[in-house]
Order: sequence, then C-alpha cells, then structure tokens
Amino acid sequence: MTAPLRSVALANASPSPVMSRQTLPLGMAQLSPFGLSEDWVLKSCGDRHWSLIAQASGRDSLAFHDADGHPIYAAFCATSLRLTAPPSPILGQTLEVRSALFAVGTSRIGSRHILSVNGRDLAMLSMVSTFLRHDESGSNHRLLRGGLPGMCPLPAAIAPIQDLANRARATARRKDAFHPTQPPKLSITPNPALDFNAVGLLYFPTYSRISAMAMDHHPASFTRDVIYLGNLDMGEPIELFDTGPGQQTMVANGQPIAVIHCFT
Repeated sequence: MTAPLRSVALANASPSPVMSRQTLPLGMAQLSPFGLSEDWVLKSCGDRHWSLIAQASGRDSLAFHDADGHPIYAAFCATSLRLTAPPSPILGQTLEVRSALFAVGTSRIGSRHILSVNGRDLAMLSMVSTFLRHDESGSNHRLLRGGLPGMCPLPAAIAPIQDLANRARATARRKDAFHPTQPPKLSITPNPALDFNAVGLLYFPTYSRISAMAMDHHPASFTRDVIYLGNLDMGEPIELFDTGPGQQTMVANGQPIAVIHCFT
C-alpha cells in the first residue's frame, strides 16, 4: 500500500516536505542470500527519487523536459547505501520504505530512503542527483546540464545528503589526478540489454554491480558509496582498478567515470 504524498504548495511558498511511505511484501526479487538485494534497493529507490521529483514539480509523468522541450534526466551524482543483514530470514515479511526529498544547493536534489522490517532498519540510502540531457550527437560523453521548470521549494539537505554532495564535488575536482600504476582488477563490456537504462545511459546500479563483481569477499553488512563522474556509450569497455583500501576507480576511454568506496 502507498500512503499519500504530502501536497506541495505553489513555487513561491516556503519549503514543504515531499515524502512517501510505502509497504510491500518481500519476495525473491527484493532479496539476496544476505538480506535485502543491493541491486533491487538501488533500482527501487531510484524510481522513488524520480517519483518524488515529479510530485515536487506537479507532474504525473516521469518523462521530464526542460523549458525548451528537451528530454532531461535526474542523473545521479552520488549514492551512499548502508545494508544491514537481518537477524533472521525475512522472505514473506513486510518491508516499509520511507523516503523524503531535499534541496542540495541550487542545482541538485537529494533524497533519503530508510527501509525497515518489523521496526528494524535494514537499509539506509542517500542519493544526490542533477538534471542532464543529451546534445544533438546523442553520445553519453557529451551530456549537458539541464533544469526542470516548476520545482517547488524543498527543505535544505540533511547532513548525510549534504556531506555526500560535498564529497562528490571534491572527488570530481580530483578526477584528473588518476594515473593507474597496477593492471585493472576487472575488465568488462556492459551488456546493452541489461546494463543501460531506457534513455541509453549506463544505469547507476550497474556501477555497484561491477564493483561487487571485483570484490574478493561479500560481507552481509556493508556500506557502498559511489561518486558518478561520467558515462559511456554502448559497446565501450570498462576497467576497474583497486586504488586504495576499500576504494575502486572505474575507468572508460582512459577517464574515471566513478570512484567507489566499500567498507564494513
């Protein structure tokens, strides 16, 4: 069941909470052997992030357009997911998802999602996005900044989201300093039918999946932070380098497209 979102007032009103609360039964699609599925949590909360933006801008559709009619996308700058293993099996249990939307400065939007079973929080996810669009070439290497008209004022970002946004900006400023000294831990060419989204961008959960593929062990409880620095076109390969304790750098065409931290 879905609780109604709180209504959003006119764009010149004071910031109003934009939030949702949903419950659903846990089946195989939502779970892994360790508890909640990382891939499912990211995909599901990504959709919730988009839905909250639609609500905040008074739209029924998730197909967004800028003031000139160009399609734009709420592309993620950073995500931080903490997964906690449940104390007992949760297949068939009821999951509650609580989500809220925030302003991150003047050009970014953040959301916070808390997923719980029987009052126990099993996942906490912070997300920061900005609006992007393709230029006339359609290449994922030439994405342009965009804007969504009609957004209502949002509450200022809470500390976990603002901290994540600050780390994303700092990482982006340092990306040109990456110079690998070791061979890649993993080389892979993403599958167009599985790893890209509806607008042809490498889907943000794919970054986390590739990160997990390169790990030597898979803890049941962990945090994975992903700073998204770029994208790639279909058919192009990715290399993943270990670049520090718990840190990976994902590279395409010789340029970093993500920096990932995973820790327990």
